[in-house]
Amino acid sequence: MTLDPVPRSLVAVDIEGYSGRDNLGHLELREGLRRVCDEAFRRVGVSPDARQDQGDAFLILIRPEVTKARLVDDLVRELLIALRMYNRHRTPQARMRLRVAMHAGEVHLDGTGFGGASIVAVMRLVEADGLRNALKTAPEDLAVIVSELLHRDVVSQRYRGIDPAQYSEVQVSRKEFSQRAWIRVPGLPPGPQAAAEKPPGTPVGAVHFAGPATFRGPASIGGHAAGRDVNIQPRRQDA
Repeated sequence: MTLDPVPRSLVAVDIEGYSGRDNLGHLELREGLRRVCDEAFRRVGVSPDARQDQGDAFLILIRPEVTKARLVDDLVRELLIALRMYNRHRTPQARMRLRVAMHAGEVHLDGTGFGGASIVAVMRLVEADGLRNALKTAPEDLAVIVSELLHRDVVSQRYRGIDPAQYSEVQVSRKEFSQRAWIRVPGLPPGPQAAAEKPPGTPVGAVHFAGPATFRGPASIGGHAAGRDVNIQPRRQDA
């Protein structure tokens, strides 16, 4: 392990309702997730640098020479197409539905996994309540959340014809983590797309600080800081 981090783009892909399936259902979903991700990356022409398997989710690292715009635009499109192909002959109960989070930053590679604040951030984003709620009513089987960094550097710049109006701003805030993010639900018209919840004890109408993410505690995937309990509050329009 080196103390020097490396820059990577990060893609986290998580299966909705995984724990509600039986053991054979878990195996089928895991095999399906591998197929969908492999096909999407193949069609985009990108070879992931590394992939960490979390059972119901994959955390995928991509080298910085692959443009972020290519991931936000092309990869999301190909994930959606591959997911449609996987689900086309399956019953509603057997369909696979995915939450996707995208971020970029410095990462530590320690030989067995990845660590760092960027890893914590992307895992918090993919588990966000607002993203979960958005997927529940999504017309497609996929919902996407991008970090503030990717929204600033890619979405707001309209690279590859990306329409910023398709993204809805939310505030992901829980304990040591606070960061703005943007949710897109393919198949929905532009406008508010994410249902959200306020953190416990938040006064009605309160606005949360939307500055950079900060972390206090373990910064490795799967640990407490990676977190699975994120609440989201949409930013007030008059703020």
